[in-house]
Amino acid sequence: MEPSSLLHTGKVINSRYRLVTPMGHSPRAQAYLADDIRVRKQVIVKIFEQSLSRNDNISEDLNNGLQSLSKSSHPNLLKVVDWGLGDHPYIVTDFLAGGSLRGMLSRNATLSGAQISFIGTEVLKGISYLHERGIVHGSLKPENILFDINGDTKLAEFGLNRKSSHNANDEEVIDNLYLSPEQRNGETLSPPSDVYSFALIIKELIEKQLVLGSSINEEEAGPQNRNEETLNSLKATIRGSFSENISDRLSASELLEKFTQISLKSENSALLPVESGLNPDFFNQVPDQTELFDTVGKPNLKLRIKHTVLYLKARITRWVWLLLMGVLVTGMIIIINENDNEEDILSSPVPEVSGLTVEKLFEQVDGFWVLKEALTRQDGSQAGEILKTIPIEGTDLGEGEVLTYFLSLGPELRTIPNGLAGLTVVEAESALLGVRLQLGEVSEVSNENIAAGLVIGPSTLMDELPTGTEVDIDISSGPELRTVPSGLVGDTFELAETAIVLEGLQAQVIEVFHPNIGVGKVIGLDPESGTQIPRDAIVNILVSKGPVND
Repeated sequence: MEPSSLLHTGKVINSRYRLVTPMGHSPRAQAYLADDIRVRKQVIVKIFEQSLSRNDNISEDLNNGLQSLSKSSHPNLLKVVDWGLGDHPYIVTDFLAGGSLRGMLSRNATLSGAQISFIGTEVLKGISYLHERGIVHGSLKPENILFDINGDTKLAEFGLNRKSSHNANDEEVIDNLYLSPEQRNGETLSPPSDVYSFALIIKELIEKQLVLGSSINEEEAGPQNRNEETLNSLKATIRGSFSENISDRLSASELLEKFTQISLKSENSALLPVESGLNPDFFNQVPDQTELFDTVGKPNLKLRIKHTVLYLKARITRWVWLLLMGVLVTGMIIIINENDNEEDILSSPVPEVSGLTVEKLFEQVDGFWVLKEALTRQDGSQAGEILKTIPIEGTDLGEGEVLTYFLSLGPELRTIPNGLAGLTVVEAESALLGVRLQLGEVSEVSNENIAAGLVIGPSTLMDELPTGTEVDIDISSGPELRTVPSGLVGDTFELAETAIVLEGLQAQVIEVFHPNIGVGKVIGLDPESGTQIPRDAIVNILVSKGPVND
């Protein structure tokens, strides 16, 4: 987006996200650090140019991309918390204070081979998850690999590039040096395109460390040759991913397996050298009350005089202060004398308002005080009820003075714990109770990697839920059943074995005599074709030994 199209800081999007400061931008969007005034935390709001909402095709394309993002939940994917279309299409993600891989490269941060393999493994976990669901990242580059302050790795910008190809003059193509050759040539966007981009990133990391020299910290255990061994293993692993022929590239899941093995053989990686460009506690420095909204009320003469005195006292020297005080006191005496015939300013004790609605409070106050609203959360409260006031109940408050009431948004928000995957249902329930959440509905879903009966993760897309909320979870029913392939009778054992292995099954040969089928040809299968059996189950291939010799 052009600088002229920037929205002014302070603008509130969807009555919830107050823009604080512009951050990075892309050809069609501008990112902002923002304050989520509903839950009081930092977020990133990415606002797309208005032309996207006016083009029906692009708007539909963007809508489909945002829907894919909202349904994608993985520890290595940046969490999408909200999105919307309209005049200013936008997407809201978590704010990560640890910066990006590009920032790490720009600082010439020292990375060991173990750290590079760790980053690569985490990125591949996210990419594999997307590819399994038919989503291509399409814009994988160091700027889109982010870290939190603990060094946890997250992928951003995934699934938004819904175009199957690029035009040669696209600004994105010019800007992104990590695109695959087929993307630059306007060919179909596919999972191997992400693999090429990933390999290019890893290659850059490796070569940069070689230029910098030793990439082992003094505290890191293990000799220098162990680090060089890890770097060489990484170089060898990605070498085939630069092939112009996409069929020659390994899949993301295959690369993940190899990177995992390298990580296991390498030295333990130290904490990543993340560096926060922004203070993660920035909004925590705001007092424990959210934005105050003024209602119309009467001015208070006493308060105005008091504020004026304090202002003058803070800004002038002692002798000027004494002079002006004399003048001010004289003026106050005149004002008081002039108002002798007027009624004194009335005061009234603050009533008990806990549990009332805002409408009831306004009925009681009836314009006597200036009301200000502070949004907050408290366990045991209902959304829309007043919790307390400042000043507190029973305090005498003059007519026209400010009464601040704290309006509940409901119970406090609790973060769903990480690490539910792989737990039993009982263990997951205990973890939820530990953060004051409840176990909800349990559903069985097939999963290739998690054993039957163990938790896959929460079903909800939300990271934070009010205290006591039930969290639905998915548990694994194990891998999907495999179907024994058909049409193999008469083929060679080698062809039959290949077809069976591709189904995720194991093949075993059993030779038998057969009067009519030639030697080495398949007679049949056990279990027979079309049978559904568990993954990795054995299929016996009956192979002819020819007729029995008399």
